[in-house]
Amino acid sequence: MGRDAADRLVWSLEQYGFVVAALAEAGPPEAQITALSAVLGLGDPYIPALYRYAEMKEYSASYSNIRSNPQDHHPGFSTTASQGWHVDGLLDKIGEIKTTILYCVRAAQQGGETLLFNSVAAFAELREEDPAAATALLSPDALKRRSTIPAMDMTSTGPAFSVDPDGNYITRYTDNDTCTWNFSADPVGALRAALDFLRAASEDPRYQRSVRLSPGQALIFRNDRMSHGRRSYKDTPGARRHLIRALYVNAPVSPS
Repeated sequence: MGRDAADRLVWSLEQYGFVVAALAEAGPPEAQITALSAVLGLGDPYIPALYRYAEMKEYSASYSNIRSNPQDHHPGFSTTASQGWHVDGLLDKIGEIKTTILYCVRAAQQGGETLLFNSVAAFAELREEDPAAATALLSPDALKRRSTIPAMDMTSTGPAFSVDPDGNYITRYTDNDTCTWNFSADPVGALRAALDFLRAASEDPRYQRSVRLSPGQALIFRNDRMSHGRRSYKDTPGARRHLIRALYVNAPVSPS
């Protein structure tokens, strides 16, 4: 990939929070992702805190294979079910994982689109419309996430949104079976109002996108700005949908 193409990718990521890149070079998927991450200045892949426990060794690779496997019990990687809104890094502090790359080896026969929700942009609208509700999402006790992997009872509590050292808002907005919202800490109902607003916003085409990757394409998105999910899918017998995921603590930078 040339410098001009990389500059365009970084510009799109800054403007929209995500971009799809078609990787024309032949070679193993991991090599494709490595080359892409190098030109974007992402550094080495990051292993999330949850997968650094000894019990999680089978999920601790730098490049995670996402494909259906009835013998595996990972609730996200190994099923064809839909996934609700979340950010990568269940146990990691908010904003730790800044970039996610999803590379498509093989698409599903039907379904399997990645859903993207610009939760930071929706939060900006909420701050204008209902400051009290937005403030409730900044509470350090607002959102608890818990692992749903069998035998891994781990949790992490923190804000749904926060401000990074550069003054930018960041997100860990999640709305799936890994999360518990702490409504008891908000007797005036602001947190519930905030969640209602975000649930509606996540269906708003101003903030939500659906991306279906073709083989050889990579979806790159800002995990600290976007929440994501997945539609359920149907596999072709003998040719399972196969994505490879890599996570990074750095944001993309323009090579220029």
